[in-house]
Amino acid sequence: MQKMLTSLYALVHLIRGAGLAIASLAAVIAATIVVFGFAVEPELVASVLILGFLTALAEARLRAR
Repeated sequence: MQKMLTSLYALVHLIRGAGLAIASLAAVIAATIVVFGFAVEPELVASVLILGFLTALAEARLRAR
């Protein structure tokens, strides 16, 4: 139970960082440009958003170390 609480605390601390918010906003902006600029399929936009959020999480986690 203690390990799970520690992991949850680490996740909350990671999400509270400004770097994650900025990177997530950049992913949403990129997806919006793709949607309206190139009129692509929704599946591709969802993939871009997921990849952007995963990249933002990875970046924030690496910077936290």
